[in-house]
Amino acid sequence: MLTRDDLERRLSLALKIAKRAIGALGSDGYRDEAALEDSFGPDKPLAETAMFLYAARAVTGSARLDSQVDELLRDLALLARADRTAFAIALYPTICFQLGMPHILLAQLGLKDARFDCLLALSAEALAHRGREVVPHRALEGLWLRSLWSQTPPGPEFDLIAVNSVMNNSLDLLWGSREDAYAYTHTFMYFTDFGYANRQLPRDRLQIIGESEGLLARSLLVEDFDLAAETLIIWPLVAAPWSPAAAFGLRVLAELEDRFGFLPAGNGVPEKFGHLEGNERTKYAIAASYHTAYVMGMLCALSLRPGNAPPSSIVGELAPAILIEELLSAIRVVDTPWQSTFQKLDLSEQRALAPFLLDIALLETTRNHNVVGAANLLETASRHGIANTLVCAQTAELLRRLSVCSDTQSN
Repeated sequence: MLTRDDLERRLSLALKIAKRAIGALGSDGYRDEAALEDSFGPDKPLAETAMFLYAARAVTGSARLDSQVDELLRDLALLARADRTAFAIALYPTICFQLGMPHILLAQLGLKDARFDCLLALSAEALAHRGREVVPHRALEGLWLRSLWSQTPPGPEFDLIAVNSVMNNSLDLLWGSREDAYAYTHTFMYFTDFGYANRQLPRDRLQIIGESEGLLARSLLVEDFDLAAETLIIWPLVAAPWSPAAAFGLRVLAELEDRFGFLPAGNGVPEKFGHLEGNERTKYAIAASYHTAYVMGMLCALSLRPGNAPPSSIVGELAPAILIEELLSAIRVVDTPWQSTFQKLDLSEQRALAPFLLDIALLETTRNHNVVGAANLLETASRHGIANTLVCAQTAELLRRLSVCSDTQSN
């Protein structure tokens, strides 16, 4: 059970990590000569710190958290409003709002700056401002930031982009890319203004939760805890009651955080960490882990808002114990975090997680190209009346497509 005190403690931990992160990365970012794709400039951690603090500021009633947030906001303002950023906003009008994100969010939180407002106004009026093709979730981000900066509600264009974005269309839960999943989670952050805005969602909330449960199962299966935490954020963002799968996912992440002292992104690169020394080792550790710590902190902050508290136990419709045994028999027994947490549950909580187990079993089976196993699982799900998950539907569609391939070969 995650009590309010526990959620506040975890949020405080994430704020401490943020203090170290912007101290280590806020001036120069991180550069890895051996893996340039893992390198990034300071804009990335500064923008992510701003979003984290924007969500955390809504938490009230804790003098300790208020003090931590206030101190970080002052640190962030010094780094985010450096001359380097001002010149970037002046040079690149097509991405001026993305570059100005920390300034815009700082201003929303009471730390204004007239020079940066003037720069943004000039860049936003530039002839080239809209001369860049962007994918829908990036377009939503830009319109969200413009709305905050101009203090005007988003217009019809915002809703139209949301309708045509991945937040209104099913992800490929079986084989979709990590980038698609991140686009999905981020659309909800921007569309709901990190939970501050109560907007009409582009599709039914139950459909969104069904989609998110499938993505959560996949994230836990492949041990992508950063994406698992981002997915869990959707529940409080859309003010949805915590489903059994979501309550379980939160417990998995909390146990991982307690075990390591922070939420790890995944398996990481321990060999590389072991070869580094001194400041390089510290900077690598921060660069590799700060984002996941931020997401966990943001999840706790959103869960601390009124009406979003996670349940004390996992409660749902109880499936027969024999079904749980049947589903578990289709899943490889591996020492993974989700399996470790699952084994600690009492039987009633395990029985409430039958649809989650079904999704895990189907995802593992299809990703291993076990067509017969997937068909057997669908038959089992249908027999027990739980074949209504999105992973089930996409698996059934996959089997139908594969059957056509087989017919083509036989002809």
